[in-house]
Amino acid sequence: MTSQLLTISPRPLGLAAACALGFAVTAAAVAGCDDGGGADTEAPAPIVPAKDAISKTTELGPVKATIRVWPAKPTLGDPIYARLEIEAPAGIAIDAPFQEAGDQRLGRFGIIAFTGDTKRKPDGGQIHEQTYTLEAPSSGRQRIPPLRFEMTDTRNAATPAAGSAGSAAAGSAAGVPRTAQEILTDEVPLEIAPVPVEAASAALRPSYGDLDPDVGGIGWLTLLAIAAGVAVLGSGSVLAYRTLRARHRIEQQRSAYDVAVAQLRALEDDGAPEAAAADAWFVTLSSIVRRYLEQRYDIRAPELTTEEFLQVTATRAELTAEHRALLMSFLERCDRVKFAGYRPDADESLATLKAARGFVEDTRLREPIAVAVVMPPSGKAA
Repeated sequence: MTSQLLTISPRPLGLAAACALGFAVTAAAVAGCDDGGGADTEAPAPIVPAKDAISKTTELGPVKATIRVWPAKPTLGDPIYARLEIEAPAGIAIDAPFQEAGDQRLGRFGIIAFTGDTKRKPDGGQIHEQTYTLEAPSSGRQRIPPLRFEMTDTRNAATPAAGSAGSAAAGSAAGVPRTAQEILTDEVPLEIAPVPVEAASAALRPSYGDLDPDVGGIGWLTLLAIAAGVAVLGSGSVLAYRTLRARHRIEQQRSAYDVAVAQLRALEDDGAPEAAAADAWFVTLSSIVRRYLEQRYDIRAPELTTEEFLQVTATRAELTAEHRALLMSFLERCDRVKFAGYRPDADESLATLKAARGFVEDTRLREPIAVAVVMPPSGKAA
């Protein structure tokens, strides 16, 4: 093909034209090879819920949350899938973070993998989806704890027209802070079947026919040295793991204080809520304190009622009797607003916020501080 192109030219090709022609032929050959080589690449198959998946739906206002778990009758060792689907219309903001506690766990289940995706509907709404691949801790009765997310309704935000007579009033209405409302899904009970005896025996049965006949030639001193080396490595690995885990726990406790103080300061800057917004305001306030305690003392707050949560905090030696009494008064006051329809005034709301801030400050992680006295050259204290 190249020789034909060279002979039909009326004059000999220059050096630049010859190089360009060679490059084009080479590129065409490489492209032809690539067309056949990329045909084997396949995208991973999507995870589709089983027909017998356990499904529970929670609806709050315009938001609909569905938790699906499958297989319905898993065996110990099988992957278990939990999918959270949240449907919300236009004007509803959804905040559904990755749910975890401690070392990648969802309740007692280990988290093997996680995927999340948000799709927009033609009418402006959204469908948020989270899929967890879980590992059961043991056979018997287990339960997947409730999943938590927040919604913020922005549909009633008024934007006043420029120069209109009601601009000031409408602007003040639009300036009212919109607080997030916490939503919990239902927990899902599961019965984990044990591994069948036949399958367990087959997995543990050694294949004696494949043993190397020379394995008996290893002396007992060599085996003893290998065992000692493995023991030393194992103890060192355990010590290193515990050290890293303790360091991670301390960093998490420090972060819990910083996050809680920032959120309380933002809530305080917005001012006391009006009567119509008191319910959502106190929900946000109690959520800040419960999340702080969850990370500070490793407590699973979202799946416990107020009474159960107080019982758990009573077992924490770090919390004094005064702290527990303050926490009980604070949570009971928030429950009165959320469930009993009590509407406090602005002073009482800000006093509750101040009490929450004081509780966080008193229970923060504190470390000893070394104090040095510097002596001047004259020998007198500075």
